Amino acid sequence: MFVPRKVADNYREMINSIGFYPSLLSIAFLTFAVITMSVEYMPIIEKLKSFISVVLVDSAENARTVLSTLAGSIISLTVFSFSMVMVVLNSASASLSPRVVPGLITRKSHQLVLGFYLGSIIYSVIMLININKLENGAMAIPALGVLFALIFGLISLGLFVFFIHSISRAIQVDNVLNGLFSQTKSEIKTIIKSQQEAPLKNLPDFTDWYSINSQTEGYYKGVHTDKLCALLSTEEIELYITVKQGYFTVKGYPFLKCNKDISSNDELITKILSCFIFYIEEYISDHYRYGLTQISEIAVKAMSPGINDPGTAVKAIDMLSILLIKRLSISDINYSFKHSKDTPLLYIHETRFDELLHDNFTPLRNYAKGDAYVMTNVLEAFKNILFVAHENSAARESLFNYLNAIVDDINEHVTNEYDRQEINNMLKSIARISEQQGDNLLTRFKRQ
Repeated sequence: MFVPRKVADNYREMINSIGFYPSLLSIAFLTFAVITMSVEYMPIIEKLKSFISVVLVDSAENARTVLSTLAGSIISLTVFSFSMVMVVLNSASASLSPRVVPGLITRKSHQLVLGFYLGSIIYSVIMLININKLENGAMAIPALGVLFALIFGLISLGLFVFFIHSISRAIQVDNVLNGLFSQTKSEIKTIIKSQQEAPLKNLPDFTDWYSINSQTEGYYKGVHTDKLCALLSTEEIELYITVKQGYFTVKGYPFLKCNKDISSNDELITKILSCFIFYIEEYISDHYRYGLTQISEIAVKAMSPGINDPGTAVKAIDMLSILLIKRLSISDINYSFKHSKDTPLLYIHETRFDELLHDNFTPLRNYAKGDAYVMTNVLEAFKNILFVAHENSAARESLFNYLNAIVDDINEHVTNEYDRQEINNMLKSIARISEQQGDNLLTRFKRQ
């Protein structure tokens, strides 16, 4: 079924909103309140209430007091909790990286807690307005509903304790880094597993394929693979995405290639382009590259004078090295066999290894090039990657090209003899892995 791009974009924005799960839970609680009132005075429910009368309110005044207290108290918890969320987001943006904010906003546990608060308030208010005076002067008291409201209030207190604990941990840099690392590693493993389960020996020559131009501008962040492959299977065509994720496209830019000329079929082109996702935020679930970027930016932020936390920078560097080692197992051209058995219908341009080195280490190298401690750990990270990639000629060439840039910066900004000796020892360790290129590095380093 064809879904217009505007609808798809709005859906994406909606599900990643901080109010998405709270809205769903509010509707669920409202529905439960209606159901409760529908069965409250049924004969079988009246019999049940007679067995549990000890925990039920026995007067309209008590019911109003309980419900009013619950609604007011939970409103206070909600206001405080939302305030804490805003404080955490501001702190994360200032001390970590603005790009980690979307991940904190969309954390389901926090949204579910806030949604439970709102739902409990709605439920209590519905019960409160259903305390009515009957024609014979008696009061219709939703005693069972009041009991549920009381239970929801007690659960809200427990969730409040959990929320304070969770939100205080969410802003700790170690927890943020560990979360980013785990998510990114998981995304890389998913791609590795898919390529190993369905290996591709020969890639087609995309040179002669026909270009498809973008009809919008924005950051290309991903594609609805299943939906697009189903369309490609129906039309019996193959598609290649020529740009890496995160690339900014403008109208008319040829960011797709097709094995058939479909330039005259505007309806088909529109359907194909509607499968692509354009927005600003960076979610690791879209691509592992965003996780690498966020870890790198936290490292850069840690080296700023206002924070001055080289330990965090070194931990982030170590994480980057592990993730880049995992990345070595991924082909530069990814593909999808969805809706196809013989050949892939969709080919995706993965960010090349040398591009990942440049994008993630250049900001850190430029910011910390005068810090011998951090630069020594950068060299150690490259040594570890080289140890795994020593038989991968392309990766080894990219690593040594970048190491030359690192050594040039060290020569210019690190002049202390002790620091230079430590760096020299690290370069000797690199030279033991690859003698010829390592010796060239040592020669380049000693040249002042």
